[in-house]
Amino acid sequence: MRRPRVAIVGLGLVGGSLARALTRRGYRVTGIDWPLVVRRALAEGAITQGGTRAEAAAASDLVVLAAPPSTNLRLLRRLARVARPELVLTDVSSVKGEIVREAARLGLGGFVGGHPMAGTEKRGFAASAADLFAGATWWLVPSRSARANRTVRRVVRDSGARPLTIDAGSHDRAMAFLSHAPQVVAWALYEAARRDGVARAHLSRAGPGFRDMTRLARSPRRLWQDILGSNRVEVRRALAGLARSIRRRSP
Repeated sequence: MRRPRVAIVGLGLVGGSLARALTRRGYRVTGIDWPLVVRRALAEGAITQGGTRAEAAAASDLVVLAAPPSTNLRLLRRLARVARPELVLTDVSSVKGEIVREAARLGLGGFVGGHPMAGTEKRGFAASAADLFAGATWWLVPSRSARANRTVRRVVRDSGARPLTIDAGSHDRAMAFLSHAPQVVAWALYEAARRDGVARAHLSRAGPGFRDMTRLARSPRRLWQDILGSNRVEVRRALAGLARSIRRRSP
């Protein structure tokens, strides 16, 4: 079976890692990003061709939107104006409800919502790695198109990840607890320690417990503000549940 031609819009940590993984498996991958990023990805063999306009991705068989959630929404609307009926689209955002609803509104029957459970606190193409998705869960919100679902599942497997199906609402609630609230907690704990005069003086001598719990505080704040804003209702639910749990267990 012929491998689909893949275009990845956004060559950051996740998009760049997917490009590396698929190119290594023999896919023809078009990378769309700023010129400097595209030149570096070409030089490192992470992509087979590059471009700087999202509309160029529509010539492929599968488009992967690998930008922050709000940017992916804008890209989806742009691509809807030029997409062929058979074009398959997916994304890697960690919030699914908004983009799945928008794809339906735009009549993009070939859109499959996606979210790989892989990443680090680092960002950018320089942090990307071909083995980022090895063994990771990759959530998929299915499309009405069986062909689109098969295409995306194949690409996910070839990246090294394990595709699992979920509905958008369940995904966003689960991620609020499993991904989004932990980011808020990491910020809050690190900020609380910095605001305390005694604790601040000893931050450099913190043990592994504090370092592990606050590692996420180094994550890109602008990206995470976008993610949290896109899932604010479920994040508030998760934080309220966490607050109740803390009160029950406080001395």
